[in-house]
Amino acid sequence: MARDAAQGRDATAVRGQTLAGIAILSALAPRELALLAAECEWRPFARGDILLNLDRGDRLTGVTFVAAGCLRLARSMGAAGRIFYTDVNEGGQFGEMAVFGVEEDGLSVVAREDGLAATLSGGRFMELLSREESVSRALLCQYARLLRAKEISSPAEGGIAEGTGAQRVYGELLALAEPWRDDEGRECLRVARLPRHRELAARVDTTEEVVARAIAELVRDGIALRDYPGLILADEAKLRDLCASA
Repeated sequence: MARDAAQGRDATAVRGQTLAGIAILSALAPRELALLAAECEWRPFARGDILLNLDRGDRLTGVTFVAAGCLRLARSMGAAGRIFYTDVNEGGQFGEMAVFGVEEDGLSVVAREDGLAATLSGGRFMELLSREESVSRALLCQYARLLRAKEISSPAEGGIAEGTGAQRVYGELLALAEPWRDDEGRECLRVARLPRHRELAARVDTTEEVVARAIAELVRDGIALRDYPGLILADEAKLRDLCASA
């Protein structure tokens, strides 16, 4: 039975080997998409799979398109070793920055759910950008939207931080968290090692009292569970709502 299930999954992956849903390729003709798909290295993945870990010696070999599912990118940045997470959902891509010569030290990629990925070589991707104006334009527009979102969410140097102190604490907890399954197998997020209140307060420009109160309220409302030395974020959706409405 397990063998039949695996064979069924492989067959589904083969049938799903299309780039039609990739956002930056949306203006390409079906024939061009089929040719690109044939040149890609396809990989089905299951939730929890580690697709890439540069620290263990893996290499970025091109641009990876997420044809189905969701992947989470984790990058260690800064002297404090803070980890930043980016989710790449179905239709998105990653790896192009390395193709452009931007180093991606410390990058790891973990599957948040079952799905399918396709990797196109860096050389072929660069050739595609030079030949297909629609792809170049779509990629530039994507970067412009990301930059604008960052400008809106991140205060200028010397400016006033956006949102209330509690909102900024919640946002920092989400940034620190990574996928986790609780004892009952339910998917949630977990901060493996919660920084001291003083450190959190300094990061988000608030007071230790605000940090302590914000975390205590999350625990009281069942949104978070204490898991020394960390914190389990049991309800990601409610926490994100609080980030917007606290």
